[in-house]
Amino acid sequence: RNSNVIKKCLKCSKKNAESQAKAAQKGKGFGIVENTAAFGAGAGGGFGLNAPGTSPKVKHFSGSGKKTLDVPAEIADAWLKVLDDEQSETFLVAKYATNGKSLELIAVGTGGLEAFKDALPTDECSWGGFRCTAVDDRGNLVCRRPKFVFVMSTPAAASIIKKAKMAPHKGAVKEAIKSVHLDITVEDKDTDLSETNLVEKLQAATGAHKPNGYEFEEGKFVEADYYGLGIGTNCKAETSKTA
Repeated sequence: RNSNVIKKCLKCSKKNAESQAKAAQKGKGFGIVENTAAFGAGAGGGFGLNAPGTSPKVKHFSGSGKKTLDVPAEIADAWLKVLDDEQSETFLVAKYATNGKSLELIAVGTGGLEAFKDALPTDECSWGGFRCTAVDDRGNLVCRRPKFVFVMSTPAAASIIKKAKMAPHKGAVKEAIKSVHLDITVEDKDTDLSETNLVEKLQAATGAHKPNGYEFEEGKFVEADYYGLGIGTNCKAETSKTA
């Protein structure tokens, strides 16, 4: 009787071993997904969702992700001079090349707002930027800070089709004309680039501590007393303003 029991036990052990071997063979590929269409290997339940570099590429609204406009390095270099307090350049203007796929630098100047306006083409779309100065005159303390304005010029005489193509190009242009405080679209340069309009837009783009004036031409102070506290020796403390 004991020998029969032993034989049965051996048979069961053999069957168990065979069953485990078959199960191991069948489950050999479990947890591995072969997928060359969308996902890579890695974490994320075997789908590679968290593996670096396997996520889908983000396409920008402008299309394929390729540059929509060629902006020459000379434009970026010229703008860096405008940004530099140690340099004399105060503005630049660039227009579209004949092929419409690139920009060309047409003006770099050292004057004020009027010189910049004169450099803008009146019958062609163009891009530009200029420097002005925010002045905070508190009487015993005068603080001067540079402000930079980015301009997209779309004059009435320019082609409507070319105007429509400017919006997708703005990102590429701003990679060169960067670090600005204000973006402005100019249709009529005498109206949109008037001192009054610029003061209003610059003050709106400034934080709580607003300057009480601006200089668009060297030495010419344009009042911008937003809080009504006075300018120069007549300036009151900000905390003294009544509700």
